[in-house]
Amino acid sequence: MKLIFTVLLLISFFSTFAQVTFTDVAPAMGVDDIGNGQGVSSIDFDNDGFIDIFLVNNGQPCRLFRNDLGIGFTDVASTLGVNNNGNGRGCAIGDFNNDGLTDIVIGNFSQSCILYWNDSTAFTNVTTAAGMNFTTWGGSINWFDYNNDSRLDCYIGNDGIPTHANYLFANNDLSTFTEVAASVGLTDDLSTLSTATADYDNDGDLDIFIGNQSGSPTGVLFQNNGGSFTDVSVSSGLETYSYTWGADWGDFDNDGDLDLYLANSNAGNQCFVNNGDGTFTESAAFLGIADPTSSFSCGWADFDNDGDLDLYVANASSGVDKLYRNEGATFTDVAASVGTNDTRHSNSTTWADFNNDGFLDLYLSNNGSENRLYMSNAGNSNHWLELKLVGITVNRSAIGARVRIVADGSSQIREVQGGSGHNGQNSLPVEFGLGAITTVDSIIVNWPGGPVDIHTNIAADQIISVTEGQPIVSVELSNFATPVGYVLAQNYPNPFNPSTTIEYSLPERTDVKLSVINIVGEEVTELVNQTMDAGNHRVEFNAANLPSGVYFYRLQAGNPSTGSGQSFITSKKMILLK
Repeated sequence: MKLIFTVLLLISFFSTFAQVTFTDVAPAMGVDDIGNGQGVSSIDFDNDGFIDIFLVNNGQPCRLFRNDLGIGFTDVASTLGVNNNGNGRGCAIGDFNNDGLTDIVIGNFSQSCILYWNDSTAFTNVTTAAGMNFTTWGGSINWFDYNNDSRLDCYIGNDGIPTHANYLFANNDLSTFTEVAASVGLTDDLSTLSTATADYDNDGDLDIFIGNQSGSPTGVLFQNNGGSFTDVSVSSGLETYSYTWGADWGDFDNDGDLDLYLANSNAGNQCFVNNGDGTFTESAAFLGIADPTSSFSCGWADFDNDGDLDLYVANASSGVDKLYRNEGATFTDVAASVGTNDTRHSNSTTWADFNNDGFLDLYLSNNGSENRLYMSNAGNSNHWLELKLVGITVNRSAIGARVRIVADGSSQIREVQGGSGHNGQNSLPVEFGLGAITTVDSIIVNWPGGPVDIHTNIAADQIISVTEGQPIVSVELSNFATPVGYVLAQNYPNPFNPSTTIEYSLPERTDVKLSVINIVGEEVTELVNQTMDAGNHRVEFNAANLPSGVYFYRLQAGNPSTGSGQSFITSKKMILLK
């Protein structure tokens, strides 16, 4: 059993802990949504570089809170066609048709699941056309490419009595699906509450854990044999007899393999430490994270950026939520001291960096009371690195990709997840805390199915776009909260095909010209040429009629009230890849 964790490897990641605290800004930012909150996922649906929030309600309309440049949110669910008001339970996000836009699937209770296709202007319900109009009894959903064919498949766990078989919808052709669960060995038909996929045995394909509230054992671990599955629950030691509502994989001890935390409702929570040989040892009590209350969801995240994963546990109304800080060999609950000790009926959680400051924030879906958005105050000087992965020959969302960073002799890993916790999902970008480290020696990306990219000598404290087979691109972000000067932000996404978003900030009413220039200095299109009010602005640029290559976009601005002429001019580079 690996209970002697790799403390020496962690030392260089640690810095003296300074208090990172959180403030609930949900009411101020318009995302408190006092309703029957169920599942929640972080999603950048419009590819503007700011993480949005998709919330599933039960018997009330779903919400899609668009992130308005990190300073607030606007519910656009009705406008964009995703305001379903059925018996909602959970959701997951992923680009099922590899068109560069993130789609949504919803699990309902005793109703058909819903597959929403994102076409950049709205979402369209394509459930029937896609062959997924199956009645579901829950919302535990994972997108994952189970057979490494570069197409995302969808696993849906079914709850309810009598019990119902779970579904695995295999992606046929990026538009239609076939249900294949039984034929590939995923024979679980118990009362499923949670699902979580990960490559626990480091063999290059995604395995799946299924948490139930019936059966013996209740928890089932299926090992992926390259497209078929074998139940290894007993032989691996990962067997549980608890009602597991939430499950999340993460390498909390930085030893290079993924461990599994379970949020249970009828017994203490469990943490199965990966021994690296295909077996696990349950160690929650030893680690100090065997929360005895009725837990519903959980999520690993390095909230203080010190180089190891911490743990949030969302409890039902019978308990207080916990935030366990990783001390290197054990954990300490710091929820009360940092301000995340929520006492509501927390159903689902999602971690994301909503304001792009390098520190993770937390959204809670609370059933029957106001939701929470705990925004981090970024209260220490620890360094960080965020990676937005884009697949080319693999699935575009890069779900299942394994990222390993090496810095100052130590290493960390993350996997891009297609579902996490309970009935929801964390954001697709992966985040690393670095402590005092300012340069990452190498980034190794194992893309699903085999391709590997290695990048070296990467500066900390930046968000980078990592596209399969391409050089790293730094994403230049600005905080648009208060326009105190002219700002031209980096376009999103970059590289792009064929559309991208350009954002800029104006401190005053002014004449604006925004144009696109080719590599030889010729203007190829004019996006804006008018007088505009002060504030934050965005423009969608469609380059469908242009060839691949390097382009520049140029912002020119002047104050018409003073007749001062051009007082600001700047350009940025963008890359069109077709």
